[in-house]
Amino acid sequence: MSLNNKHQSNINSNNFGVLFFYIVNFLKQIYVLIKPGVISLVIFTALCAMLIAPSDKSLFIKGVSLLLIAMGASGSAILNMWNDRVIDSKMERTKFRPIPAGNISANAALAVGLVFSFFSVVLLFFFANIKASILLAFTIIYYSVFYTMYLKHRTAQNIVIGGLAGALPPVIAWISISSDMLGYPIILCLIIFLWTPPHSWALAIYRNQDYSNADVPMYPFKYGIKKTLMMMNIYTFAMILAVNLLFFIGFADWLFFVSANFLNGYFALKLFKLNYSNNLKKDSIKLFGFSIVYLFSIFLFAVIDKYI
Repeated sequence: MSLNNKHQSNINSNNFGVLFFYIVNFLKQIYVLIKPGVISLVIFTALCAMLIAPSDKSLFIKGVSLLLIAMGASGSAILNMWNDRVIDSKMERTKFRPIPAGNISANAALAVGLVFSFFSVVLLFFFANIKASILLAFTIIYYSVFYTMYLKHRTAQNIVIGGLAGALPPVIAWISISSDMLGYPIILCLIIFLWTPPHSWALAIYRNQDYSNADVPMYPFKYGIKKTLMMMNIYTFAMILAVNLLFFIGFADWLFFVSANFLNGYFALKLFKLNYSNNLKKDSIKLFGFSIVYLFSIFLFAVIDKYI
């Protein structure tokens, strides 16, 4: 091999290495942008709804529908990150996210978010049905436009009203594979909707100064800790009632009732400790952490109850 050929080969190898590194890094930033922790909860609650729903759809259709719901949720999460890039740069918790950290351009993130959102809706129409597709489109627009661009900056009830977007994936999953709505998916949606305020406000108490710095009117920053805790108590009580509805209406059996109320009691205990805490940061982040375990467990026990 001549020296020129060797030189050209080295250049090609270097170019391939640079391209490979760029692609891997880009995919890594996209993974962070989709908020994997949040998306895992969306996927899990949607999967549980599919496992509970009466359906004769093939495993392939169910799998593709679940993937497209996750894709739509990922798209709206990226659009949320794109819109919040200025706020994120002012907050300790979020300043190292890919866009404010300069790891990916805002335009690239916007493009990926729009592509994910558009194709998830279109493909869900072809693989599932128009009702699921329309509801997914509504959820994406509700979260990435109505909540992110409007509610979040204008009202302390932002997370309450905006929480509907996070509560809808089980309903989308259900109607994507079943025509039997009954009321089960509506109660699952209601549980997540009522769970969202105490879950989010626990984090907001822990990160109160962050939201103050970014001038985001979260409830603790706007109305103070005492009033926030009162509202968390109200939503937690309503959430516990919603969870028990599954049993009292007849959708779930004794296994779910006992397991769910053990979790309800522990959630209430964590919240009680926060109400009388001398260390708000410590107890609020403990409640926040357990609230995630709580929701996963409630949905898991609902599935187990159906098959046992």
